[in-house]
Order: sequence, then C-alpha cells, then structure tokens
Amino acid sequence: MSQFSEFNAENKLRIPLSSFAAQTIENDCFSFAIKKTTLINAIILYSYKTAACSISLRIKEYRNELAEYSTAFDSKENSKFINRLIKGKAEILKEQYAKRFPSDVNWQITLNKEVKDLLTINSYSEEEKYYGQKPGHYVRALMEEYSQQPYYKREEIVFKPIFDIVNSAIEKHYILRFRNSNGKFFAIKPHSIQTDPLSMYHYLVGINLDSSYTSSMDMDNTLPDIISLRISRLSLPKDPILDYGQLSKKESLRISKELEQKGVQFLTSGQSVIQVRLSDDGIKKYETQAHLRPRLLKKDEEDDHLYYFDCTDTQILFYFWRFGKDARIISPSGLAEQFRKMYKDAYDAYK
Repeated sequence: MSQFSEFNAENKLRIPLSSFAAQTIENDCFSFAIKKTTLINAIILYSYKTAACSISLRIKEYRNELAEYSTAFDSKENSKFINRLIKGKAEILKEQYAKRFPSDVNWQITLNKEVKDLLTINSYSEEEKYYGQKPGHYVRALMEEYSQQPYYKREEIVFKPIFDIVNSAIEKHYILRFRNSNGKFFAIKPHSIQTDPLSMYHYLVGINLDSSYTSSMDMDNTLPDIISLRISRLSLPKDPILDYGQLSKKESLRISKELEQKGVQFLTSGQSVIQVRLSDDGIKKYETQAHLRPRLLKKDEEDDHLYYFDCTDTQILFYFWRFGKDARIISPSGLAEQFRKMYKDAYDAYK
C-alpha cells in the first residue's frame, strides 16, 4: 500500500497552483459546464496514464524501448549503460515535473473514491520516488501539465469516456443513441470524430436517424440528415444499448464531400448561394482574414464588389458579422434581415 498520507478524513486534498493553471481550469469549468471538483477528478483519472509527469510510467516505457534495442548486445557492460540512460532520463523528468511551481492559488479538492484509490494502490506507489509522500505534488504536476495543453487536447482528456464510446461505435459500426446537454434525443450512425480547421473543438459526425428508424431499413435510397455535434455537449450513458448500423458507401462518400465543402463546424446547416456586397475596405478584409472565410463561388462580371458564396448561412454570419458596414448581405433576404436585426440590437444597446 502506498504511504501517501496527505488526505484528511473527508478525502480532501490541498493543491497549490500557478495563476495560469487555475485560470485555465476555471475557464474550462465554464466552457465544459462542469464543477471544479468534478473537472479536477476527471483530469487526474483520465490523464495520468499518458501524462509526461507520470514519471514512473514514462520510465517504464523508456526501459521497454531500450530493451528492444539491447537484446542483441546483452552484457553486464550493456546493462550498466542502459541503467545510466534510465537514471539520466529519470533525473530530467524529475527536474521538469517534480519541482516547485509558482503557488499563486490554493484549492482544497474532494477526491472521489476512484481517484483516491488511484493515489493509494500499490501500482502507483512507485511515483513516490519522484514526488515523495505528497500526492498533492503529483496532482499539482498533472494540473500544470493539463493547463499547458491546447483546448482540444484538454477536451479529449475531460471527455475521454465519451470519446471511447464513440470511437468504439465507429469501429464496430454501431448506432449511438443519446441526448445532448439540452436534453434533445439523437440516434446517429457515426462516421468520425473531427476537429475544426483550427483544432479548437471535437465534433461527432454522422447520419442523423429519425425516430421511426429501425436497423433493418434500407437507407441507400434516402437522403438522411448529415449532422455534426460538439463532443463536449453530448450526454452518453456509461453502458449504452448499441444496435448494428453500418454506413453505406454512398453515405460515407456524401459525408466526406460535405465535410470538404462546408467544414465540420458548419456541417449541419443548409447550404445555398449567398450574395454579399463588399466595400473597398471589405474586399481588403476578405483578402486578409482567412479564418472561417467562406468558399467563393464567383465574383459578378459587371460589379466587382458583388461576391457569390456557396456555403451555409451560419458560416456567412460567423465570418462577416465583424465586417460591419463593409459587408452587406444581398440575398437570401432572411439572412440579410438577420444581419440587420443583429446590428440594430447592438446599436440599441449602446443608446
């Protein structure tokens, strides 16, 4: 049994953090709609196996890697050399992770049973070589490492159980049935998990089946909805009931084509030809601002300020709202009205 003895009777653990790590975790609590204690328990439980600061696990991997290369040169001298390499590697990792980070914030966190067991079982006790009998030091290293990851990597850690279920369903061609964070029910034949072009968020992409769907239906002659849903907005049961429902080649090709044309973040929206008139400054903005820029269909032959885009209304809204007076939506009329109302409401707010 591990000799870690830093827990009190209520399984509370005090964790000092840098202001950067604390701010990142608090922001993620808001973004993921998760309480701080729940989030920290999830980070510990779902990141420790792959975290660089899990020094004993990384040394074990390094030892196994060296063993693959050393079998042909097995000797006492070779063993000594390998042990020196391992010791050097351990010292580097210890210096990098088992150190004193800035202590700007102190949090007291209640650990759930699964995390408490993780920090006290025999298989974990090897970590004490590097962090001593202070589990808070190791947990702190996990938090600091987590905070340095890009957003989409942090999303992978926190929602690992959902990623595992979705990836298994994709691999085994199962239909997923679940609700989103708003309680809406979905039944989806999953195609893939995709990130947006800037690798910000993860989306589940697939065919959205209506409530009358049965696994025996022939979907090849229908045009079911293609859908993309943020992974962090899904609510999947731990043991979902999974029915077989493999995507047809036609469905897979159609999804791939729409992903290429629309982008995963705009996949669910309908696509149409949209006319936009740009001022001289609007043209400069369009030519220099590449993020979320919609696909240009053509420019008007007679009016070089009139642009035609083949994309979704949502993408036009996301991209051109910041142009203000330098971009005017000509058609469709409904989208033009949406922009007019949006700008009017903003103007009224400043009266």
